[in-house]
Amino acid sequence: MRLQWIAWRLILEIMRDRRTLAMFFLVPVVVMTLIYYALQGDEKANLALVTRGVARLWEYPLRSALQQEEHLRLVDLDLADEEAGFETVQAAIDKALSEGKVQGVLYLDAQLLEQRFAGERGQLNLYLEGSRPTATADILSGVAAAMDDLAEQLPVVVDPSCSAPCADSVNNKALEIKRHYRYGNEDYRMVDYFLPSFPPLLVFFFTFIITIITFQRERVRGTLARLLIAPFSFAQVVLGYLLGFFGFFGLQSAIVLGYVLLLMHIPLTGWQVVELELLTLLLMSVALVMGLFASFLAKNEFQAIQFIPLVILPQIFLSDMIWRIETFPVVFRYIAYSMPLTYANKVARDLVLKGIPLWADWPELLALLGFLLLFLFGMLLFVRQRRAF
Repeated sequence: MRLQWIAWRLILEIMRDRRTLAMFFLVPVVVMTLIYYALQGDEKANLALVTRGVARLWEYPLRSALQQEEHLRLVDLDLADEEAGFETVQAAIDKALSEGKVQGVLYLDAQLLEQRFAGERGQLNLYLEGSRPTATADILSGVAAAMDDLAEQLPVVVDPSCSAPCADSVNNKALEIKRHYRYGNEDYRMVDYFLPSFPPLLVFFFTFIITIITFQRERVRGTLARLLIAPFSFAQVVLGYLLGFFGFFGLQSAIVLGYVLLLMHIPLTGWQVVELELLTLLLMSVALVMGLFASFLAKNEFQAIQFIPLVILPQIFLSDMIWRIETFPVVFRYIAYSMPLTYANKVARDLVLKGIPLWADWPELLALLGFLLLFLFGMLLFVRQRRAF
């Protein structure tokens, strides 16, 4: 009977708390829905095909073969001058790869036919963006399969005086594909792509959790109320908490970053490490303010914990950490760009994998600063209106 009374008391308490009911029944459905529709996009790698000279004769069959590959999407590379020289074409290729319009460019020039006539294998140039291993693997496998079809269609030259025994001299060698990596190299590992996003994710995750629980505990114990009775303004109290947290979380971010750097096989300069630490500290500040704001919205520690899956899980799946945002449906792209971790992941990967300096990603840094000011202003406004403590 006592066990039934305890169970019934817990049921009634949960039934009276709408946020708890939402945590049990609504939040899992919302998170799963976000993940499901975000993955509806077709994960394909963008590949451009550029041909020059007599190699244009085989553009159509090659394009047809590439279109058969389910993981490739053929896109056109904008070239103002169809007869532009190699330097101009290479500059356009480099720009398209750098801007992320394509993940690969297959280039065929007139020398291909000359090499085949000379009995050589014939060389094709494949330019790869290289920072995303899955896209690189899709392009390599798709191009390799298409090359088999192309090699069968290339013309052969046989001397008219050649008799049947010299048919073995016909050039039917497989084509050679020369790879050019814009970022990374052939030794680039899948884990190297995810490692740069670990410091932002882990620092954001632990900072948010510890902040929201610790500050909520301060409210429950009445410590925050006693501080406000003392000659301290609310802004001073909040800034004091932020300063205290900042010391511990700053050390935590340095430890996480240092360990991740040990796992990386990508050489980094000392300045790149400093820039990555600055990015981590900025994201940590955003997580701090978000945790404080969430703690004001919660009435108890259990409600505070409910914010964790609602804030953290969507950012793991929708922040370009695992799947490319470009493959998401339009609605979920807007959701992804409303999350701080999306911008932090882009800056971290640009810095580590592409060698892009921190200041070059100023729009993303400005967005993170905007999140910081937005949640700080929202917290101050909320407290003034509610006077909850």
